[in-house]
Amino acid sequence: MEFGIWSNGFRPHTTSAETFEEDLQEIILADQLGMRDCYISEHHGEPVYINKVDTLPVPELLMCKAAGLTKQIRMGAAVTVIHLWHPVDVAIRAATTDHVIGNNRFFFGFGSGFHSPLFSEERGLTYEDRHERLVESLDLILKCWNTEQPFDWNGKHWKGKGIVATPRPLSKPMPMATASETESMIQLAAERGYTLISAHEPPPILRKKTDKYLRYAMSAGHRHPLKNIANARFVYLADSRAQAIEDLREAVSFEMEFQRKRGLLKYLMGAFGLPYNWETVTFDDLVECGFYLVGEPDVIGKRLEKIYTESGGFGTLLLVTGKGWATREKRLRSLRLFMEQVAPKLRHLEATREA
Repeated sequence: MEFGIWSNGFRPHTTSAETFEEDLQEIILADQLGMRDCYISEHHGEPVYINKVDTLPVPELLMCKAAGLTKQIRMGAAVTVIHLWHPVDVAIRAATTDHVIGNNRFFFGFGSGFHSPLFSEERGLTYEDRHERLVESLDLILKCWNTEQPFDWNGKHWKGKGIVATPRPLSKPMPMATASETESMIQLAAERGYTLISAHEPPPILRKKTDKYLRYAMSAGHRHPLKNIANARFVYLADSRAQAIEDLREAVSFEMEFQRKRGLLKYLMGAFGLPYNWETVTFDDLVECGFYLVGEPDVIGKRLEKIYTESGGFGTLLLVTGKGWATREKRLRSLRLFMEQVAPKLRHLEATREA
């Protein structure tokens, strides 16, 4: 098993500069601890965030700064919302980032993002056809990366004439990752060997999803495709469960009220079959059901191995960061405890099962 972080930014409003600095310190430590991957969320502004929460809408900028302060960690977005941007600009920005970071440390993460019409509508786009637009975007991005001569594009959603997309990626082929719940995108990712990002699902739901990926990938001739599953979990380690809960309570409760307003809690309760009313669910409820894994390293290590076994396995475990939990010192200590006391007991796990 490999390890990494998912910098899924949500910090109370200070200045964005201060928030980005906190993100950066976590990325630097993850690199020093030997984690392989860093996924960084692309988060756009929403009305509920104004003057309350900082957001990072262009994660590639943070990656480029982090690249100069780290040695080996790979970085990519989770995810670039490619149906919002003109694909030519996405292709150029990603390829440029690949060259700036260098040494095969960039991967291209893409997807449709949070279920809200706001982001499409504020750009004059329709929300209903976002998936169709995403598929066309991906096709045009790949053509930009693999075509040496100027070309025209006359698609249903995107137009272009005499397109010149330089530079083309340094990495050949470009490593790709996506987060998706749709059958067609899971199939596309599996057949092409893209990493599939998952987050927080209960083991039975994750297993159904990875079984789909596994069947499609093996039919396409890929061996041990579950190594391409990256699974993100809320993990926070402390000297005791009670201390961990106390450290997180204020920040998580603060975030939950925003996620209630945004509709994310309603989506999670339904999609994951969690036995709570989204309007009244509390942090303690989510700790009790294992959505948040908090406590001593030995206990959490055993729970993570149980999740791995019951879900059928995955290749990379991502720890969620980018949160205003406790203090910087405690957040960084949690990462150290994980890599020093938990990761060595999980590293031997290898996802090689059949569907």
